[in-house]
Amino acid sequence: YVKKNVRVATANGWPADALSVAEAVGHLALEIRSNVSAEAMPAWIFVACSETVCPKEILREVRLRFPGTRNIQCSTSCRGVTTDAGFLTTQCDDGRQRSLSLFCVFDPLGTYCTVGTAPCTCSLSTRRFEQKMDWAYLQLRKGSLSILRSQEEDPAVPGPEPLCEHLVIWISGLPGTEEGLLEALYDWGHKRFGRSVPVVGGSAADATIGGKWATFCLQADGMQQFFDEESGSGAVITLIASSVKVFPCFMHPFTPLPEVTARVLSCGSTEEAKDEPMGRVMHQLRDASGKVGPAGTMYREWCEEHIQKRSMPEPETAKGPADFSPAVLAASTACPLGVQVGRSGEFAFDYRMMHPSGIYFFNEGMAPRQDDAYLKCFASVDAGKSDIVLFTASRGDLLHRLAKLKEQLAQQIDRCSAGSGRELASHSVDALRSQVAGVLMAYCAGCMMAVSSGRDGPEQMRRLTSSIASCFGGRPFLAYHPFGEQGFIPSRQVNCHSNLMFSAIAFSQEPAFEIDEAQSLKEALMPILRLFSLGDPTEVVARTLETMLATGHEANFDNLAPLLRTGQISSMLFEELATCSSRPLRFALGCANMFHSMSAQYPMMAKECRIWKKWFEKYCEDFMVSAPMTLLHQGKLFDDSSIGFMVRMAADIASNCVVASNSFQELMEQIWSTDPDPETAMRSLLGGDRGASERGSTRSSPMVRHYIGLASCLCLTCLQIYVSSCARESAWLWSVILLWSSSCAIQTLASPSVGYFTRGDVFVSLLIVFAHACIFYEVRLGEELPRDLDSISSLCLFGNLLKGVVVEPHIGPLVMLVLGIVSDIQQYIYLLFFFAICFFCSLRALFHDTAGEYIGEAWHGPQTLLVNAVWGPQLLWASIERSSAKTLFVGRLARITDETAINIVSCLIVLLAVFAIPILLLNLLIARMAASYSDTMANVDSEFKRVFASCVLVARELPCMPAPLSLPWDMVRLGRKVTVGSSHRARSSGTAEVARGQLAISQLVGLWDAKASLQHLKRVVTVDQVQRLHVQSEGLQEKVNLLYNALANSSD
Repeated sequence: YVKKNVRVATANGWPADALSVAEAVGHLALEIRSNVSAEAMPAWIFVACSETVCPKEILREVRLRFPGTRNIQCSTSCRGVTTDAGFLTTQCDDGRQRSLSLFCVFDPLGTYCTVGTAPCTCSLSTRRFEQKMDWAYLQLRKGSLSILRSQEEDPAVPGPEPLCEHLVIWISGLPGTEEGLLEALYDWGHKRFGRSVPVVGGSAADATIGGKWATFCLQADGMQQFFDEESGSGAVITLIASSVKVFPCFMHPFTPLPEVTARVLSCGSTEEAKDEPMGRVMHQLRDASGKVGPAGTMYREWCEEHIQKRSMPEPETAKGPADFSPAVLAASTACPLGVQVGRSGEFAFDYRMMHPSGIYFFNEGMAPRQDDAYLKCFASVDAGKSDIVLFTASRGDLLHRLAKLKEQLAQQIDRCSAGSGRELASHSVDALRSQVAGVLMAYCAGCMMAVSSGRDGPEQMRRLTSSIASCFGGRPFLAYHPFGEQGFIPSRQVNCHSNLMFSAIAFSQEPAFEIDEAQSLKEALMPILRLFSLGDPTEVVARTLETMLATGHEANFDNLAPLLRTGQISSMLFEELATCSSRPLRFALGCANMFHSMSAQYPMMAKECRIWKKWFEKYCEDFMVSAPMTLLHQGKLFDDSSIGFMVRMAADIASNCVVASNSFQELMEQIWSTDPDPETAMRSLLGGDRGASERGSTRSSPMVRHYIGLASCLCLTCLQIYVSSCARESAWLWSVILLWSSSCAIQTLASPSVGYFTRGDVFVSLLIVFAHACIFYEVRLGEELPRDLDSISSLCLFGNLLKGVVVEPHIGPLVMLVLGIVSDIQQYIYLLFFFAICFFCSLRALFHDTAGEYIGEAWHGPQTLLVNAVWGPQLLWASIERSSAKTLFVGRLARITDETAINIVSCLIVLLAVFAIPILLLNLLIARMAASYSDTMANVDSEFKRVFASCVLVARELPCMPAPLSLPWDMVRLGRKVTVGSSHRARSSGTAEVARGQLAISQLVGLWDAKASLQHLKRVVTVDQVQRLHVQSEGLQEKVNLLYNALANSSD
């Protein structure tokens, strides 16, 4: 996947020093620009503001700051806007409260289309609405990628195609237009696409509930649309076809009282309209006991009995059809009504909330008694169908129940990313943050006013900001506060208008479309890549991705590293390919090697590269732990080339995750003791080929060949000891030794590069040959034997013997422990050597042309006794310069002779040397050796297994003859290694065998996925997971209560 994806940026707050809309918008635009590149342009901008800001000025200034943005949607919000920067509103000098916030979506691969529309009040307006939606979708279609469009180039009307599967709508209308528009959108979606298009949004609002709300936009065609008290009613709709998956969320924070329920018998749009099929005015209800009564009276009795006495105001007389009661609005926020959306199974627990807005007396003659009252709400019900339930909540619930929204979002993300191998979003905040780009949210104004009420209102709003931010993993969000929320109910595939709820759309970081398999990769990728680059990099990226997908584990990772460093491809791509490669272990180790190299080449990326390297090593380790030997054999994961590559990677990047596994070591031991062919050894190990061991016994096993070579090295060492002691002048014996050592050196050079013979071993072998050649030349000329070369070559031969016995289980770990400690402290040895040279040169310069005498045993005063007591007499030396000259700088400065000055300066240098070398460095070296011992001891087992595996691969290619008799075969092996590389070729497989192998690899990846999931479950429980469990337990408790009451009613 291309790393450049959707970016969401928000900016909030009317600056205190801003005197105009231009200054306020300029300040917010500058904040937006600070989070993205300079040339980036938003594909869609949503503006939330107060009703006190001029709409035309907002559109003009936003368009001026973002000239490339064609879709701008705006809506007024109640009292302010909440973003990740907090709930902000500003008291200006003119006494007005002003708020302004921007939500910008940078999505170069996605398409958006914003339109304004009149409400759907009749069949004619509905037809016009459908025509406008058709035009908007066709505009959306023109800018979309070709892989999302159907084959028909220019259809007259929209139809089913991949583009419509990702379509989501954000709506912001004026109060009262919601139900008609949602019904029209439902019909349009089914007529055109055969599905419900999710609709999310919120109605416009103002600070005083005085009808000053407004919504306006800049349409995709450049025209401006305004809907407010003066311009008329309407709504703004944005069709969203993002390049990433967009998840709609819709929930409420209330707790149902399932025993308090009733069926709506009659309702209408007004008090008098009592026979309409739906409406926002409820007249008659029938409760669970069968009692029929006025809706307002019954609701007030419920509140008095189940919520709090005298909490709900007395009924009053309505002043007009649009009248509402502020007292009822405030009181009913804590006890709204819910309409059951689903009626069976798990869907029986979905509700949409209604906010009662007034309890009014019937007019005279409209009801049996004057005391009876009807109930008005801000959402409609269906007569004879809707069952309403009383809900309750505290102010704390409006904050804490937001965790249900987080749970809903995480479940949708996990459901869409199932099987990808990624950490579930519900498991941790970091996992959720990594999969969310940003969120646009409608947080009900009634809930906001309930939270912000009281003396601690500002503190509660800060807590609200923190709660919303935690729901979305700390990603940018904008939550404005409308008078009505629209959301999608997945269980019924319908869109609902409600009150006192939270609706949101979350832009993820997961691509929303897949490439059609009928297209070539390059044809599908090039239109995408051209949106990011206009030069050659598009061709390079497409060609590289095509090659990598075609070759898999044999891809040239050196060509991928520059693209990864420049951000043309993402590291996540390699993680996802590791689980679907035909050779997952080889691919993962190749990726680990690439990141290991990048950590050294690019220091600024070293930390990230080391993290990814550890991930692939952990992947290989877990893969081997959960992999049975049978599936490894069926998947052909341990063929010749793969085994050599795994062992080489273990040596090159210190990655023993595969080599140190039990399965790999069992195979190596089988090869070591029976047959050098991995396929035969694997069948013998599984017991599927009983004659494999017998057939292998007729050939020399790698173990036999190794010990033949070791015996040859031992004989060479003994021969040199004998010749250097008893036949020093024999040129022909030295020629035999030279031939022998040369044969051993060629055998070392011809061995495969799997980490057994290091560069140091090759250097030692060549040094032995050089020493023997020099000795032979000097002896042949009748010269004296070079004893130093004889000594050095003998020492190196014994080192080779030690190298040969390192594979012994009883000796090898101890030898490797010593070598590991030595290699670990070599930097301290270098430092010690540096200090020794430093002090030597300093003392040499001081005592130039000056002799000294030892005075350690002579009495020269108390200082002699002090030095002997502290350190010892070995430091007591004095110069024997008897001249009275004053040539030293210290002597001239202190007016003393050179003899005294030399003694003083040398004393200081010696004291410094004693402190630096014996005290500081040597003690530090001892401490480091102790720490190195514990570290090396912990890794010596895996390192021994790595050396053993590399020894097996080297030994199985050794000739059956010892050196120097094996010289012809070694010369052939060396020539083959130089010219053609590895001598092993991959065997060709039939189609059925390949299919069986891929099936086995799929099972192995499934086992790894199961193990990874179990490891996630075994992690230490976090606070976030405890909160999630609490939310789930609350939901379960609600379902149990509903089930209990349903059973109780049926038994009655």
